[in-house]
Amino acid sequence: MHRFVFSLIAVTASTLLLRAQSEADRLKSALATAATDSSKIAIYISLHDVLAEVDTTQSKDYLLKALALGERNPNKTFVCRVYLKLSKHFRQRGKLSDAKHAQMKVAQACSEIKMIEAALNSERGILNQLEGKYDSAVHFFLKALAIDESMGNDEKSANSLNNIANIYWELERFDDALDYYNRALSIYENSGNEKETGDILGNIGLIYRSKNNYEKALEYYNKSLAIDRKYGNRLSEAINLQNIAVLYTKTNDTDKAMEFMMASNALSRKIDDQIGVLYTDHGIATIYFDRGDYDKAITALQSALLLAQKLNIKEEIKDLYESLALAYEKKNGFKTALEYRKKFEVAKDSLSGESFATRIKELEVKYESEKKDKRITLLAKEKELQATESKRQATLKNAFIIGFLLVVLLASVITYSLRQRMKSQALLASKMAELNDATFKQRLGELEMKALRAQINPHFLFNCMNSINRMILSGDNENASIYLTKLSKFVRLILENTESNRVSLESELSLVESYIQMEELRFKGRIDYEITVDQSVETDNAYLPPMVLQPFVENAIWHGLMHKEKDRPGQIKIGVKENNEALICTIEDNGVGRIRSQELQDKNMFKTKSMGIKITEDRLKLLTKKRWKELIRIVDLKDAYDTAMGTRVEISIPLV
Repeated sequence: MHRFVFSLIAVTASTLLLRAQSEADRLKSALATAATDSSKIAIYISLHDVLAEVDTTQSKDYLLKALALGERNPNKTFVCRVYLKLSKHFRQRGKLSDAKHAQMKVAQACSEIKMIEAALNSERGILNQLEGKYDSAVHFFLKALAIDESMGNDEKSANSLNNIANIYWELERFDDALDYYNRALSIYENSGNEKETGDILGNIGLIYRSKNNYEKALEYYNKSLAIDRKYGNRLSEAINLQNIAVLYTKTNDTDKAMEFMMASNALSRKIDDQIGVLYTDHGIATIYFDRGDYDKAITALQSALLLAQKLNIKEEIKDLYESLALAYEKKNGFKTALEYRKKFEVAKDSLSGESFATRIKELEVKYESEKKDKRITLLAKEKELQATESKRQATLKNAFIIGFLLVVLLASVITYSLRQRMKSQALLASKMAELNDATFKQRLGELEMKALRAQINPHFLFNCMNSINRMILSGDNENASIYLTKLSKFVRLILENTESNRVSLESELSLVESYIQMEELRFKGRIDYEITVDQSVETDNAYLPPMVLQPFVENAIWHGLMHKEKDRPGQIKIGVKENNEALICTIEDNGVGRIRSQELQDKNMFKTKSMGIKITEDRLKLLTKKRWKELIRIVDLKDAYDTAMGTRVEISIPLV
């Protein structure tokens, strides 16, 4: 069961409504005398917070009123606060697409405000967790944690630690989860925040239950439940009731299990927690199964599956497939059981726990490495005059070793590129005389494609080498090693992809992501990116020519983001969907726009031309008879004041 840190108002269920109404009446009186829009917006937000648990419709209306005033207020912080609360409102009710839209609004308006950025990353992490994208979730949680730690927001840091622990629990990495829970618990106990302490205690109960220590688990659940009821945390109370019910199913006390599960289900429906309803519906079906009432179990499971698919909770969809397979096996419906078992295996493979855990560990190492680098930098400034000759010799030795490796790598890449080009040209010459006109044209197109793929941009390679060289000379060997590893991965992907006429979308996106990560290192973290693939697209079964997207991403970085002010982070969004037997790939940046980029280019005495995009144009023309304007569309993004906000490129790639 997912457990997140929420802030709810009230003391007990019986007094919650009266207190909320009393506080709402006080705020409405203050609203009548509010003199400025800023004051009214703040009151509307407070009214939402007060009524969030007792009247979700009215509380949302107050948010919309605050948003209407905030849109014309020069202080965009108000708008961002409202959109963050709307994201949470939609997410709790399973409207994930609406939640993403609200988050996008925050990113567009307030990405430079650290406190807002931290809250946005936390919301993004929770949304990715619900969708089963655990590595992406931890990526956002770590970003939120870094910002909150830098600002001294201890309790918000504890929130991120708790969320990371939740993911480790999902992946059954219980020791890692317990470590993060205890770190969060220590922060809340030191600050005296008993309400949030109760939530962590319930989470620790999950760990003991997973380790089959049911007595200890029940002890923690009851401690957490008592705090929930003391402060009126009804969402957390519903989660604890469900967890206690699951505990009783472990001890085969189905009557007690059903009692607590039904209570949790009723409370989840009362507070309109759709995710809670989903998990308790599944829990009720499990109890029917344990009792041997397989017909009721199947009915409840199918109802829960419809809700899970509507909410797009991938982890729960996977578990429901397995439960349905087991239920139909008990009824001897082996054909239907096999169908659900196959669906379970497919879903299981897509949510591989070990794979996610490995990527999450890599993110943690990177996060800790960045913190370590900052401490080393401060230390180096203080002790710069005390540097020893032995350290200088060690740096030169490391520089020689890494430089030698770079020379070998560069020579290998250049040699391979030349051989591929010579092979393509020789093959083209030998076949031209043999083929008739129709076959000649078709084969010529294929050979031209191979020749184009053999061209690896030397400027990019030399820029990478120079960046690594600068790191080495400055003594930053650790980052130089990381950069070299990423460059090696990128080159390997290029070499692998050029072996065939078509590569999978998954491989192409992996290459693009690798490229962005290298540029992110060079830009010192000033580039953020997001890759979204529509559910209808099977990334491992959709094929396209290799290295089609990378030139456009490169153009977005070097002609859009490079010219942004250093204190304003750049962002690239890559989206992929399928339409009329073609992949529609969208690459959007928040750079300076084409007009400003061209002005800067005109002033630059070293003018460059993007050969990668020209090559891609020619390759796409060979794939279809459509006009070029139908294949690529470039849109200049502007705000209401006609100020450039970036560029969007839409590429239509025929599916093969």
